[in-house]
Amino acid sequence: MKLSPDDIRHARSVNLIELLIGLGHKPVSRRPDHALFHSPLRDDRHPSFSVSRVNGAWVWYDFGPGTHGDGIEFIQQTFHLTFPEAVCKLLGHPIDIGSTASRSRKDSTRAQRQRIDLARQAYCSARARMTPAKEKELRQYFLSRQVPYFPQLGAVWMARGEAKTPYIGIPLPSPNVHFMHGVECRALHDVPNELLRATIGIKSPWIMKRGDAAVLVTESILDCLAGDALFGPTFTLCALNGIGNVGKLPEYLTRLKAKIVYLALDNDPEPDKGPKAQQEAIVLLTRLGMHVVDVRVHHQAGVKDLHKLLLQAPTRISPFHLTESGIHHQAAPRAPSSCS
Repeated sequence: MKLSPDDIRHARSVNLIELLIGLGHKPVSRRPDHALFHSPLRDDRHPSFSVSRVNGAWVWYDFGPGTHGDGIEFIQQTFHLTFPEAVCKLLGHPIDIGSTASRSRKDSTRAQRQRIDLARQAYCSARARMTPAKEKELRQYFLSRQVPYFPQLGAVWMARGEAKTPYIGIPLPSPNVHFMHGVECRALHDVPNELLRATIGIKSPWIMKRGDAAVLVTESILDCLAGDALFGPTFTLCALNGIGNVGKLPEYLTRLKAKIVYLALDNDPEPDKGPKAQQEAIVLLTRLGMHVVDVRVHHQAGVKDLHKLLLQAPTRISPFHLTESGIHHQAAPRAPSSCS
């Protein structure tokens, strides 16, 4: 299912007031570019779901949980659809959402919301319990790995499991970036491999935005921070948190309005891991109109990832060399919508 940037733009321009009315929701108040409803995503006693038209796109805000998004994300949450399916549904193309499937999707959506609530509660609790000693331990975690520490990471010290094993917890955003829906946890000390990582809530990519900068995509947050140490604070950073999240990149990077993406996934010897994910990401992103630079500096050094490159050769690499040594993939020509 191929989508063009115009498809996504048109989907976001669909009138959410008319859409909600068509789904059986009645506005409590209404103006041409704004309306207030009872929330269609949860039970509420007072109208708390606002929709507005901003710069040609329709957005929503649910005041109860403080969540917000655009029409695509609303359709994803309501019908439990993928990003491309939600776009096609907004553009008027038929998608089978039979009653049985609809019920199971509602159950799945409810479970997902519960996971998100659990992640937010765990994070807020850990943040409230932060002390100077815990902050020092977090800083030492980054220092010992020779990567920069940024307060805007929002990192917290968390104790998990019966043994109260200490972890560093880093919040994970939804595609709209301002809404946290997960926490990525890494053990602060030596533990068995199966306890090294954990995710609370929704496992998804991580973002650290820097204006309209080009985007550096790696597999892990550690690799992103290593990229900052190697290339300077040049890029918006995006960590997949696992190659299984490659398919989520379009949702995140279209929100960032990314035009140039530097892709630096792992140099794995197994072709079905990092190399395969790298090629999948190149196809996805060039189809969405992005110029992709296939980063080769860690390949050329014979190491697995950017963090290992930093540890092997902790010298600054200029953006010029990074760009010149990479393999460039031009944005694919825009094609008419093929949603069906």
